[in-house]
Amino acid sequence: MSAVMRGELRRYRESRAFNYALAFSVLLHALLLFGLPGSRDAKRPSIAPSLITARLVQPQALPAAPAVAPPAPVARPALRPAPQLEPAAPLAPSSPASPAASAESTPAAPAPGAEAEPEAGPVAPSAEPAAEAGSVDQYRLQLISAAKRYKRYPRVAVDNNWEGDVVVRMAIGADGMIASVSVKAGSGHEVLDSQAVEMFRRAKPLVPIPSALLGKEFILELRAIYNLMVDATENRALIR
Repeated sequence: MSAVMRGELRRYRESRAFNYALAFSVLLHALLLFGLPGSRDAKRPSIAPSLITARLVQPQALPAAPAVAPPAPVARPALRPAPQLEPAAPLAPSSPASPAASAESTPAAPAPGAEAEPEAGPVAPSAEPAAEAGSVDQYRLQLISAAKRYKRYPRVAVDNNWEGDVVVRMAIGADGMIASVSVKAGSGHEVLDSQAVEMFRRAKPLVPIPSALLGKEFILELRAIYNLMVDATENRALIR
């Protein structure tokens, strides 16, 4: 074998040895870094979980209210015994009153022949006004009932749709005849007012005057209502 080939073979062997040594060194470092678990755990810092502690704290007691001192008793003044009164000297017996003074102080008795007048009692109210008022009301109702046969709704009022209430004032004289008759409250339509006056005037002779009103003057107020809706069937006025 020539010297050149021996030199090449020697370099090749040295190069293989170097490569083996280098590979072994890398493998050893890798085992030291990653192969041993203890070494990795040792390098990691241990973090212990923090413990949470709780405790109950009693509330602070409120300061006690200051004690109120009871009011001092009021000193009452000592009662002094009432002074004893000396007995009064006996009075001298008074002289008897004169007979004249006794006669003045004693009220005079009524004479035996005189009688006390009785006190006038309350006078009972007369029942005549009430009786007259009742008779007037009765006569007014009878006159209204008799006037129903004379009630009419004027044609001109029907054509113009006129309506209204009429209050007729009738004065009766002491002779029982009509003293006066007039419209106290009109309907606003003269034809309705005139028909109401005529209606009651014609009914007056049909109703006799009550005995309680004979020879007396009195006044009647009579009312007639003219309404087309109410009187459409009969075409007459409603009287009350």
